[in-house]
Amino acid sequence: MKRDKNRGFVLIALLAAMLIIAMLYMANMSSMFGPMHKNRPDEERPWFEEKRLLGKEAFPIKQTGKRGKAVINNETILKGSIQKEDENRGDIEIVIEPNGTATGHWQCAYEYTDSSYTISAEFSGNIDPMKTYQNETGKNYQLLYFITKGTYQQIKTDKNTGKQWPIKQTIYVVGWIDKDYSANGKLFLMADNDEESHGNAEYDWQTKQNLTSNIEH
Repeated sequence: MKRDKNRGFVLIALLAAMLIIAMLYMANMSSMFGPMHKNRPDEERPWFEEKRLLGKEAFPIKQTGKRGKAVINNETILKGSIQKEDENRGDIEIVIEPNGTATGHWQCAYEYTDSSYTISAEFSGNIDPMKTYQNETGKNYQLLYFITKGTYQQIKTDKNTGKQWPIKQTIYVVGWIDKDYSANGKLFLMADNDEESHGNAEYDWQTKQNLTSNIEH
């Protein structure tokens, strides 16, 4: 009986150790890739979708408008605002060309607790007519997806001492363009590698009313 009891204690200890290891692994994965959501769309994890970023040989991208999907026939400028929860994080501008290329920039300045932040970013990529929008209510074949990648530069300044911490890292900007050329999407600032990093920063963006334009030449 005593031997069986000891075996039981050993089994419990092993299970507890395995549980702790699993929790540490998940925490590490979360810090690397942000919160893990089993059913999260790939457009909200664009670092797993880099295969959709095309090389020069892929242009122009064929656009058929199949199933009513939005088509970019002329240079289209998307001007939008960035939000972090309920706080404004500056303005974004994205230019989509008829050949399918997408380029953009973003600037932002804000204060948080005892620090001020300035961010500037440049990014580029392309549309992807093959991707279909889907959420819990179903699919929307009319929305046109685009994905971009680039670099952002952030300077954090201590307002009391003036000490600064510059960061240069990767940014992803993705979105969906509707038939009326309104658009919305997400922006991701990939985490720095220093010990102060708390994971990737995620922002929402959407075009401003009456500022989205489709320009004919």
